[in-house]
Amino acid sequence: MAPQRVFLDTNVIIECFKIGVWTELSKGHKLETVDEVITEAMTGDTSRRGHVLMDRTELLGGLAMPPYPVTRQDRNKLLRDYPTVAVLDPGELNLFAYLNAHELPLGNFKVVSTADKGAIAFCKLPGWLDHLVSLEELLVSANTSRGKLAQLGPQHYTKFLAEVRTQVWLGFIP
Repeated sequence: MAPQRVFLDTNVIIECFKIGVWTELSKGHKLETVDEVITEAMTGDTSRRGHVLMDRTELLGGLAMPPYPVTRQDRNKLLRDYPTVAVLDPGELNLFAYLNAHELPLGNFKVVSTADKGAIAFCKLPGWLDHLVSLEELLVSANTSRGKLAQLGPQHYTKFLAEVRTQVWLGFIP
């Protein structure tokens, strides 16, 4: 079976570097993202406690494709189609703008954005909730050790995604 296409958000990339599983994830899946996500992942307050340093060459080397550029037209189309998306951070907004402008109908790939309830909630609008997958699930399928999986932040587990997805479906998270 060919590796599955996986579109990543910033929080997932940072978590992978934090616990040292980027190479495993990239060998098990065809990782893709947009320019803004790479920019977000590579920046931040380096003096902040918990800041994760990433090697740009390693990050880009783990992607199956160079990061996709997102145009103003792509973002405007998304904002016209789904005005409430404006509350998301720039990485998520650009990722969803790219998917909305270039990947419809959604094919056989997953979008990963488990750490942000707002992004998960947004995915209900275009019918993308079933295209979300947890980082835990991706790492399990990449044969990551239990020890590394135990290091994941709680928002990257399948249980978290399932709970938030249910809350969205029931309308508890608009």
